[in-house]
Amino acid sequence: MISEKELNELNDFLEKENCLFFKDYVIKYETYFKTGGKIKFFLTPISIDQFKLVVNYLFKNKLDYKIIGFTSNLLLLDEVEYSIIISTKNLVKVEVEDNMVSVESGYALSNLVRVALMHQAKGFEGLEGIPASLGGAIFMNAGAYGHSVSDNLVSVDCIDENNNHVTLSKEECNFSYRTSVFKSGSYIILSGKFRLPKGDREEIARKIETYHIARHSYQDFVYPNLGSMISIPINLYQRILKNDKVYTMRYWFLKYIHKNPLMKLINRKKPNQLVFNKLQLKYLKSKKNIEFDYNMSIKSSNILINDGTVDTKEIMNYVFTTYHLLDKEYHIENEILIGPTVYSINDNFKETYHYISSELNQTK
Repeated sequence: MISEKELNELNDFLEKENCLFFKDYVIKYETYFKTGGKIKFFLTPISIDQFKLVVNYLFKNKLDYKIIGFTSNLLLLDEVEYSIIISTKNLVKVEVEDNMVSVESGYALSNLVRVALMHQAKGFEGLEGIPASLGGAIFMNAGAYGHSVSDNLVSVDCIDENNNHVTLSKEECNFSYRTSVFKSGSYIILSGKFRLPKGDREEIARKIETYHIARHSYQDFVYPNLGSMISIPINLYQRILKNDKVYTMRYWFLKYIHKNPLMKLINRKKPNQLVFNKLQLKYLKSKKNIEFDYNMSIKSSNILINDGTVDTKEIMNYVFTTYHLLDKEYHIENEILIGPTVYSINDNFKETYHYISSELNQTK
């Protein structure tokens, strides 16, 4: 754990170098999930040079820290006080030249889609509506509708584990489904360079509109949420019920009734999964003796939401119970921030914190 002496020295360094930072920063209502405790030092560098200067200081002094983007895939805990967090939200420089675009890590992915459209570039349409920063999107190779952020990527500028500035080619990033070399923790993403292949402007715009409407139809946008909780390429309900023939038959019957073309047309403006949520809850109660205080999203039981009615323990119980119901076959998509960046933990939360730590260790 970082000491008070180290915190004071960090404060002096940041003031000397005119780095933008906040002390004892309450981040709760800035995060996507609307959770998170106080942060001793919340750093928001205004340039890549300032960012590298801060990282170099922390590296040399062996101080643990966490780099965050838009937190759209990150769950910070209310009951935890964090030590040092660096936000990339001010790193938003974009340069377009010779059918290439270079984008800093804090730039919004949705804005990159618009930049591509302005330059009549195809291959970015499926990124529409993904609530990520460019750095976060590259980190997890975000994508949808057959598109991934890595599709037109040429290279990534980053800092390696020895604190050197390096450039990785697309091939060196080892992209695959929702993962990359960056998940190893060996690199810090500074910016990405993309090709801007020419396409038909009207076709590109049409696809963006289609994907935008689809995402808001099938993703929860009412409550704070972190999108898909479990990275699973198949239907979550079907997978959970697969070992019970009776409930599997009920699932297919309900799907035939509620998901046929006519019902999809009728419910197209407000589609939901309420009948499947009820089926899953009934199965868990009768067959597994499992009950939740957590309220599922009406859009999908795989979308983790915060409706303000349950505490962190219940939310985490829902996440890990679902993970075990899937026989640990698929990984938890959302990152839960614990570990070295934790400065202190509320006394009445320590048992739950150790439960979270234990469960996460089993997922590795």
